[in-house]
Amino acid sequence: MPLVARGSGHPISRRTVLTAALLAPALSGCTSLFAGPTTITGTLSSVATGSNHDWAIWYPTGTGRDSGLPVVLVLHGLGDTIASIEPLGYTSQASALIDSGAAPFAIAAINGDSLFWQKVGNQDAGAMVTEEFLPVLADHGLDISRLALTGWSMGGWGTLRLAERELRGKLRAAAAISTPCYADYRWVPEPYQKLMSRSVFEAGNFYNHPERLTDLPLFLACGTEDPFEAGNEDFVIMLDSQPGVIQPTRVFSKGAHDADYWRSAAPAQFRFLADHLG
Repeated sequence: MPLVARGSGHPISRRTVLTAALLAPALSGCTSLFAGPTTITGTLSSVATGSNHDWAIWYPTGTGRDSGLPVVLVLHGLGDTIASIEPLGYTSQASALIDSGAAPFAIAAINGDSLFWQKVGNQDAGAMVTEEFLPVLADHGLDISRLALTGWSMGGWGTLRLAERELRGKLRAAAAISTPCYADYRWVPEPYQKLMSRSVFEAGNFYNHPERLTDLPLFLACGTEDPFEAGNEDFVIMLDSQPGVIQPTRVFSKGAHDADYWRSAAPAQFRFLADHLG
């Protein structure tokens, strides 16, 4: 089914009520990494998290470590890994765009465990990405001054959180898919609270700081059958009224909180990112 963009200019009028169904399901059976013409993989031994994190970089046909390509950094969802990226069609969408004339770009991803791409206890996945993994990308010939960020579910949370904090002013574009959007910890479902304490939630929540997203091209997508959808719509309405924030591209189309929806969103998602990297 084709994606249908929808926007709203009405004031925020409803709370975002969440259920346990909002926890991102793992993409089971995903064992392969990027199936691109050139793929480099490795493991980062992170000081910031105290753990090892597998990573991968996909380079399009005719390019490599000396190409100085811009890069789309992908943040996976809860229970997923970098092995989920190929089944979602991300690398094939990039190839199709480049084959059709878009300027070449690389895709990079790193395993982030269940740390919500921020500091949880003594482990800081935000610092792992920004202080440790980005230099790895630069060492592999990528131009991290031309950086876009995207992710689904937990990765959508990380995308918007990093865009407001560690990567503020350093991104060409950001695309958050099926993102958990809620303004207050009281509305967080109990299973989610077991994964994120009130202090961690309040330290990382992007929802109440739209002024930190000024001048950043944003793409927000969520399925209309996803319990996160109401919160995404409310967040878009708030962004629309925030001075200095570029009106987000928004796609609210039929789908649930699952891999089928994330695959369906990928063509518009990567077209948006490619347009801002080119």
